[in-house]
Amino acid sequence: MKIRYQLAASAVALTICSLSSAAFAQSTGSIEVDDTEEAIVVTGTRADQGVKGVVVPDATKPRAVLTQELIATQASGQSILNTINQVPGVNFTNSDAYGSSGGNLRIRGFDGNRISLTFDGFPLNDTGNYAIFSNQQLDPELIYSVNVNLGTTDVDSPTASAAGGTVNYLTRTPSTDMGGVAVLTLGGENFQRAFGMFDTGELTKYGTRAFIAASRTKYDKFKGPGEIQKSQINAGIYQPIGDNGDFIYVKGHYNENRNNFYRNISLAEIRAITGRPLMADVGGFTDAQQKTIFNFDNLDTCNRTFAGTGAQNDNGGTGPTGTGANAAAIFGSTANNVLNTSSCSNFYGVRINPSNTGNIRLNSKFTITDNVTFTFDYGYQYVQANGGGSTAIAENSAIVRGASGLAGKDYNGDGDILDTIRFYTPNNTQTNRFTVLSSLIWDISDAHRVRVAYTFDRGRHRQTGEWGYLTGQGNPESPFGGLTGRNVLSADGVALRQRDRLSIALLNQVSAQYVGKFFDEALRVEAGLRMPFFERQLNNFCFTQTGGSGFATCTSQPVGNTPVANTGGAIFVVSPTAAGPYASNAVWAPFEANYKFSPVLPSFGFTYRVTDDAAVFGSYAKGFSSPRTDNLYRSPVVNVDPETTDTFDFGVRYTTGRVQALATAWMTNFKNRIVTSFDQINGISIDRNIGTVKGKGVDVGIAVRPLDWFTFQGNASYNDSTLRDDILVSSTVTLPTKGKRVVETPTWTLGYRASVEFGPVSAGLQVKYVSDRFATDLNDIKSEAYTTADFDARFDLEQFGAKNTWLQLNVTNIFDRFYLANLGTQIAGPNNNGLVTIPGLAAGASIPGGSAPNFSIGAPRTISGTLRIGF
Repeated sequence: MKIRYQLAASAVALTICSLSSAAFAQSTGSIEVDDTEEAIVVTGTRADQGVKGVVVPDATKPRAVLTQELIATQASGQSILNTINQVPGVNFTNSDAYGSSGGNLRIRGFDGNRISLTFDGFPLNDTGNYAIFSNQQLDPELIYSVNVNLGTTDVDSPTASAAGGTVNYLTRTPSTDMGGVAVLTLGGENFQRAFGMFDTGELTKYGTRAFIAASRTKYDKFKGPGEIQKSQINAGIYQPIGDNGDFIYVKGHYNENRNNFYRNISLAEIRAITGRPLMADVGGFTDAQQKTIFNFDNLDTCNRTFAGTGAQNDNGGTGPTGTGANAAAIFGSTANNVLNTSSCSNFYGVRINPSNTGNIRLNSKFTITDNVTFTFDYGYQYVQANGGGSTAIAENSAIVRGASGLAGKDYNGDGDILDTIRFYTPNNTQTNRFTVLSSLIWDISDAHRVRVAYTFDRGRHRQTGEWGYLTGQGNPESPFGGLTGRNVLSADGVALRQRDRLSIALLNQVSAQYVGKFFDEALRVEAGLRMPFFERQLNNFCFTQTGGSGFATCTSQPVGNTPVANTGGAIFVVSPTAAGPYASNAVWAPFEANYKFSPVLPSFGFTYRVTDDAAVFGSYAKGFSSPRTDNLYRSPVVNVDPETTDTFDFGVRYTTGRVQALATAWMTNFKNRIVTSFDQINGISIDRNIGTVKGKGVDVGIAVRPLDWFTFQGNASYNDSTLRDDILVSSTVTLPTKGKRVVETPTWTLGYRASVEFGPVSAGLQVKYVSDRFATDLNDIKSEAYTTADFDARFDLEQFGAKNTWLQLNVTNIFDRFYLANLGTQIAGPNNNGLVTIPGLAAGASIPGGSAPNFSIGAPRTISGTLRIGF
């Protein structure tokens, strides 16, 4: 039987008419291979399969799908990664109520860096560290469906990092009829969002059709100074070819974010507020303590300008804007009338996250013969982004002097070089990425199918840290610092920067897949082999600090040339000889390196239909995640072992027009796991190896519609993921981490959504419970459990002649619960609090390598109202 694929969408509301696992795969090739028997035709009518936007596909692996019907109930502009929080095994913590400030995704305990996020099959993870940026995703009105593979990936996935599963969402297809939609939303925190979309309808007799859409979002942070701005433009043109489902679909996307960060509060600061110096269980706060913690944020002002000359002056000296009565009047009285140079490090104006991202995507399918099909997908992506930050530096420091032979440089024009000046110092990343996904599919017979696939993915990853100037009020002259604005030059004319490196991430992957049906198609078997040939080409143009930190030292100052060691041709030299911030450290000379990885990744799965509605399934898949660039830039030669996983799943599913249910037991063996945490002071991510992890658990999900007016969706997940090794942190201290739980991974997550519909009125309440999570590998710091609830209500205006038009109310965190959301994890707390016995370390003693975790605060109750107009 020839299997066909076709997508057609209405202008404003997409629901599923005839569903199979195909519509929810990743690339066009995977969609074509995964299809079962019937064509997929999305017409905008109610789903014959799926319950209120929840679908359990007939797949050999655990997979959950949410469609536009459910996506549209969420808050306007919400990140799609927050929407999948109702999928079992998924835990997403949003940075605010609206989704444009970022967040943290985990699936079965795997962090976002190990989850492949794809957009119409194209990878969105950062090519360097595999990070996911949840605030840069497609406008939700344009998403046809989103699917989550729990713990596994498709055989042609274009990734070197998907050890923990995949998330893929698909763009809607332009309607055959001319029309469109306009969305206007107002809400708490001065939230304002406008979205518009227009479908051209069929433009030619050949069925050519297109769409264009744009949105603009702006709102204030829910705590602390600053705001979030987001602008997005999307367009696509779809060309069907013949009448057998062949097509070419070209799409374009551009997104621009300008965000002020929320400042996370550290454990040390929480301990100070609560008066509990050895706090281990972070929670149980009084109302007064909650208020103090909630209001803890970045500074709203940064008085840095002397009124007389407009010169910048963060420190004293003898110049006209140095110490003395005038300086004291401007800066406030401090010891010696000198402003503390760290006073503006947490100014909200430099704690920003600007990003410009764009892509062009082509998906296509061509029928070669009656039983041979070729699919070809091509994409180009561009990214420019940074995480803000600032640095105060003395005008007479060694880095400023460089090789000039001068005593320093007078940056603030006060006639001396005795001041300490603060500059904007972001770590910029620019990425140009090209991706090709191709598949050749041969239907040997109605019951047997074979596919061979080739995947190419090349990312040019330029990471620089050009310093830029701040205005008198402490704001950057350019959000990208010296990359797009004025450079800060040393005394010898060299642009100051804190990193300077070029990386190429190159993936050439071949894969093969077999799909067979047996016993009157009751049994379907899939076997796959994925062989990625992955290469990282590294070029570090700066010196690198030793001692394991891997921080760059970019300087033109004289450097000692006495070799301490010589490894792989890179000289280990002494530090710059003159006094400066790196004088006590030796550094590696600039270097080039090349790393290659070529694992063989088999997979196998089956599904057996016990009855027309019930089936059992099972799968095995080997996963792989290559080391990230930050792991490899620590020294000229790094002995690295890629992370690998072996994942086993066994489950049952039951699917009808009123019930979609799935229960899965799983086990994962994870070797050589590396954990990353974000250092908000330095604006970089820090990695640490925690050895082997073993995980097992159960995921259960159900969506049932017992009555036409009532739907219930529930999910529950149990996760037992533990470390299998102790961690050596010094020559005398080994942390007893064996048997400890994986950080930021709740043992239990429970959720449900109950919705009702009476004529034009519908409403839903969705609840998520997250059990306690540890913030350290040692499990000596724990964040308490929390429960949140969101409410939505809609009044449909179709009965008044306004088709596809409604008013919608959304309330997030409706019960206004205080909770800790994202965790900035560490290997251990800063000192031995006695919760865990550490051999050789007394209670209260400092832990080598330990540091205070930090915590973000969940958004309070937030209300928004939306008017959606279809035409």
